[in-house]
Amino acid sequence: MSGPSQSSATRIVQSLLSSHPHLSTQQMYQAATEGLRPVLRPAHVLDNQGRIRMKRVSNMREGRRPWVPMPTAPFPDHPFKSVNFLKRTILASLESQGLIHKARIERPIETEQERQEAIANAMRLTRKDERTAMRLKEPVPIPRVPKTTVTEFAWKMGPSPQRATGLSEVDADQIGFEKNNRKKDKPPHQLEEGEEVDEEELEWRKLNELDEKDDQDLAMRMQRAWERNRGEPLPLGTSAIQDEPVDEIQKRWDQAVRLEEKFSESQMIEQQQIAERQQARRAAFKLERERKKQERLEDQLAGRTEAIRAEKKRIEALEAIESYARQTGEDVSGWYAELGINEGEELPVNEDRKKRRGGGGFGLRRDA
Repeated sequence: MSGPSQSSATRIVQSLLSSHPHLSTQQMYQAATEGLRPVLRPAHVLDNQGRIRMKRVSNMREGRRPWVPMPTAPFPDHPFKSVNFLKRTILASLESQGLIHKARIERPIETEQERQEAIANAMRLTRKDERTAMRLKEPVPIPRVPKTTVTEFAWKMGPSPQRATGLSEVDADQIGFEKNNRKKDKPPHQLEEGEEVDEEELEWRKLNELDEKDDQDLAMRMQRAWERNRGEPLPLGTSAIQDEPVDEIQKRWDQAVRLEEKFSESQMIEQQQIAERQQARRAAFKLERERKKQERLEDQLAGRTEAIRAEKKRIEALEAIESYARQTGEDVSGWYAELGINEGEELPVNEDRKKRRGGGGFGLRRDA
């Protein structure tokens, strides 16, 4: 399979699923990035002076290890970026809009490893059946036959059959959904005599409802991300019936492409805002460091260094006494009197520690 050359991830997914009956996430990713060279994450980063950027991590020998950069996408310039981005953002958004769905695929065993796994699984189930029969003193069961197929989950075009709406009762009866849906919709205490609750079907229904809710939340997050960054609201796609006209389906794919473009633009704006905030914090940190340096120099020239150091130690002792009194409930007025604090007098506060507790950023607040 050769990778498509479209610049939109939505168009790439549409092209791949149009030319193949079904594809898994890994197959899509490999087909779209075939022939491309991934960007490797560097082991360390050099600063402007050419030195290795280090992380302040101390061990028992007071050693320091190189700073490891954050993980980056293997293909930052490709619309898919990474498998995680393709799975959790692109495919999840398309599924929530009813353009694709994940289906259960049964394919024949192809490799020797799959055949050995099928044999081992059959032997394990056979031993389990034999142990159960021995415990219940029943006849030895027939050995299990190894499976000749492998179950996989792959993506297909169109909405999920469970989410498709607008089916008539005749069509539902023909495909065998009417009776199953009626039975699943009933609570266990309302089932007719002779009917049994299919635990597997109920579990699948719960999982589908959770998946559908997660997909809708993801689509709404993408929508809000664009609206928050001076975007215009777009009408989100909904599940449609399988008999939808081709023109309407193409319109919904075009709508998904526009939504992806708006989301990408909002992500770029957010990254720019993050970079601006980081630059502002660095500038504020440098100013604060220069101010403190100037204050220390003035105190040293005025001969106030020893007095300031003694006052800091006194404040630390008062904080320790206050913490001890709060934990034990004992009377510590004598200790306060030794440090020059009278009854009812407010305790001094270390300004540097107060700033650190105030939440960093040197007065800069992250935009809401």
